[in-house]
Amino acid sequence: MSKIGENAQRIQEEVARAALEAGRDPSEVSILAATKYTDRAGVIELLSAGIEFIGENRVQEALAKLGPAPDGKQDDIRDEFPDCRLHMIGHLQTNKVNHALRLFNVIETVDRVSLADALEVRLTSVDGILPVFIEVKLTGEETKAGCSPAELPILLDHLWVHCPRLGVRGLMGMGPWDPNPETARPCYRSLKGLFDENRPHSPNPSLFDTISMGMSADFRVAIQEGATLVRIGRALFA
Repeated sequence: MSKIGENAQRIQEEVARAALEAGRDPSEVSILAATKYTDRAGVIELLSAGIEFIGENRVQEALAKLGPAPDGKQDDIRDEFPDCRLHMIGHLQTNKVNHALRLFNVIETVDRVSLADALEVRLTSVDGILPVFIEVKLTGEETKAGCSPAELPILLDHLWVHCPRLGVRGLMGMGPWDPNPETARPCYRSLKGLFDENRPHSPNPSLFDTISMGMSADFRVAIQEGATLVRIGRALFA
């Protein structure tokens, strides 16, 4: 088995163990591999090791790495791995919406009305449906994207009323960059609180079921605070 495959197996075991230690069923927590650190061959190794969710930060890079090539020399990665689900986890510009919808199964970074409306218009034109998460800004860091916690109910209401083709499946948030995982705990606890507050207002609360938070350095804390999807990058490629 390759190093990436070994890492994937180890991380899956560690996530399952963290869930059990938090008093949760391991089946409640999934792993999303953040694959900006690797190439297509690395993604194939992850998928072969049992990772199903793949996250990419940039649309054009993801298309080149994982999408079909115009010359026919590369297939869509999902042709070989039908269970693979591709998530957009980076900031999405409205002018990249058409390209994003060619590849991604889920957009995790809807953070403003203009982006939601652009997605809705395009999906209407192709009679499509798209699961999305709302990205919430949990820290004061200028480099972090996301709507503010105060803006979250307004944005959710807009999507629920005006964007029926966007299936809002939950919330996404990023903790601060800090080697001490405890630094992120208040942020993740806050996101779980926002999830619990807003879920009853969803037109279909049973489908509003995902909290995407936690990274390589702090996924155990995120699981303790209620994460259902943890984004692992560096730990898979160390």
